[in-house]
Amino acid sequence: MNRSIFSLIIAFVVFPFAAAFAHEEQADTANAVNSRRAWIANVKDYKYQMLEREAQMTEAQAEQFFPLYQEMEEKVFMANLEARRMEMRVSDNFDTATDEDFRQAAQALSDVKVREAEIEQEYYPQFARILSDKQMFLLKRAETHFASDMLRHYNRSREINAQ
Repeated sequence: MNRSIFSLIIAFVVFPFAAAFAHEEQADTANAVNSRRAWIANVKDYKYQMLEREAQMTEAQAEQFFPLYQEMEEKVFMANLEARRMEMRVSDNFDTATDEDFRQAAQALSDVKVREAEIEQEYYPQFARILSDKQMFLLKRAETHFASDMLRHYNRSREINAQ
């Protein structure tokens, strides 16, 4: 009988705390997701401002260019996501994966680079109708600068966090 009463007391005391903790974890997860989304949005804004500035786009050009550029980025993202999902399926089942599973995953990871180039080539003529040849060159250079800036920022933050 005492055990039953003790169990009930534990249930009434522990469960509310557990529920509150679970709710807090969900809130933390939601905050982390929102924080990550905000960070990604900030990075994209920075990237687009940098591309616009370095490619010397007019406001009218930017209004035409960026919806297409975002569409292209989404296609590239989805191609990478598809390859990454295949990689994760094989990684999650590493011990039971067959040679064919490994071959397909490796091929998908290799093919994604080709797919990225195909997507970029699909959009190049559309970009060239909006931007001059010089601006197209400056755009490609700005994309490289952006990638270098992000890598430099990442390395700096790793050094700071290591200290």
